[in-house]
Amino acid sequence: MRVTNNMITNTVAFNTQRAIARFLDMQTQISSGRRINNPSDDPSGTIRDLDYRAELSKNAQYRGAIDQAMNWMGSYENDLGDINSMLSNARELAVAMSNGTYDEEARRASANEVKSILERILQLSNDEIEGKSIFGGFRTNVRPLQMSSTGARYMGDTGNIDFQIDAASKLPVNLIGSDVFLKAVTILGEKADLNIGLTGTALLADLDGGTGITMPPGTIRIDDLNLGISSTVDLSTATSINDVINLVNAQLAADGVTNITAALGPEGNNIKFVTSKNGLISNQTSVSRLNNGTGLQLTPGQLKVTDGAGTDVQIDLSNVSNIGDVIAAFNSQMTTAGINNVTMQINASGTGFEINDTNAVPLGLRIEEINTNATLAGGLGILGSINPQLVGQNLNPVVSFSITDITGNTASQLGVRDSFTSDLVGKDLNPILTVAALVSEFNNGNGLNIGELIIKQGERSRVIDLGDTSIITVQDMLDAINNSGLAITASLNADNSGIQIVNNDPNRSLIVEEVSSGKTAKNLGLFGSTDLMGRDAPGSFRRRR
Repeated sequence: MRVTNNMITNTVAFNTQRAIARFLDMQTQISSGRRINNPSDDPSGTIRDLDYRAELSKNAQYRGAIDQAMNWMGSYENDLGDINSMLSNARELAVAMSNGTYDEEARRASANEVKSILERILQLSNDEIEGKSIFGGFRTNVRPLQMSSTGARYMGDTGNIDFQIDAASKLPVNLIGSDVFLKAVTILGEKADLNIGLTGTALLADLDGGTGITMPPGTIRIDDLNLGISSTVDLSTATSINDVINLVNAQLAADGVTNITAALGPEGNNIKFVTSKNGLISNQTSVSRLNNGTGLQLTPGQLKVTDGAGTDVQIDLSNVSNIGDVIAAFNSQMTTAGINNVTMQINASGTGFEINDTNAVPLGLRIEEINTNATLAGGLGILGSINPQLVGQNLNPVVSFSITDITGNTASQLGVRDSFTSDLVGKDLNPILTVAALVSEFNNGNGLNIGELIIKQGERSRVIDLGDTSIITVQDMLDAINNSGLAITASLNADNSGIQIVNNDPNRSLIVEEVSSGKTAKNLGLFGSTDLMGRDAPGSFRRRR
């Protein structure tokens, strides 16, 4: 093809213009600092650039949300820290005022200080950020807590305020005021123990707070350590306290053990073994139990047998431990000393010793102390002449019994496994409380002073007379509370030892107080509040001092 001058000129002009255009584009990029200044510069790059800008805008929004969330959380941290500190101060005041050394003026000052703490907590409950209440849920335009003389009421809702912190995550940051200030931290009466009295009809399975006696019960043995006789009692058929008592007493009578009986203890919560002194001794009777438990003077532990002339025998009893030892030692040493037919034994009434001189011609012996400071012969009740018989004085042993388990651990569980020298008072058997139990059986059968109490729930208040004569059983008492019209539930507590009251309204505080100077709430273990704001609501300070 033939190249003309015109073609060469056009080509040069086109290349020059393109070079100038590229130069201008580069100059524009340099001056603007951007590679793309017009969509036509790079269509696909323009699309990517717009996507990046959108992401950057979102990230800026996320950063703003995170900053705002951190601001809310910082406010919560400060508020809760202040509340915790104030509660610690209130606790210290309460502990200090429990000391009886403080006078009325000091207690009044402490009550005022606690009141100011409550008012400060109320202020914090209404804390705001940018005019929005931070404890009211979605209801950020209301004051979350409303206080009255009967307690607190939550006016917000349970809405969670979320902050978008990235494309796929939302962070709930707000705290619900009812959870912070009105959430139950305890249950009124959950640890109350009304000490229901033990009756003969109480089931063994209901003892020890409902843990019960291992069933079927085992076999126990009751030993009379003075007389060396025992009674083995099979309790395997017993299901109630009356069964145990009746089986024990029947077996004791059958075995001739007459000076001990089982009964309900006057304390109202136990089994008691009542003993009586019969004055009887046997070879097994310990010398330490003689003379009403004062025992014998066994140092030096000697006495003298003499006729006032040539016969003068010292009897050493320093190593004796029981009546049999005394008799054996006396008779042996008399024979060793060459004095025959003079012997000691338990007297016919079984209450002391007797010494018999069976020689054809009595030896004219008498028992004396080894010296003026000794008391052994007198302690044995044998001071005097053997002419030809010396009947000793009553040795008055204290009763001595032991109760042990032969099979099982029934005696231990009934609190009567022991050795004793007087009446045995068993342990508190702690029967469980049932709804059928009589109110009169509280306090181990002694009853409680029960009358009116006040239950306050938020702005509501009820006076309940639990001393009404129609309230006879625990169920009657529960019904009276549950029919109050308040959102509460009264029931037996988890330990089946007392009555508890649960607040069913998460938006209202719960307070149980006395009426005037009564003590019903305290006696029932119900006095107080379940939550932070109810514990010291306005109007409660005067009654709580």
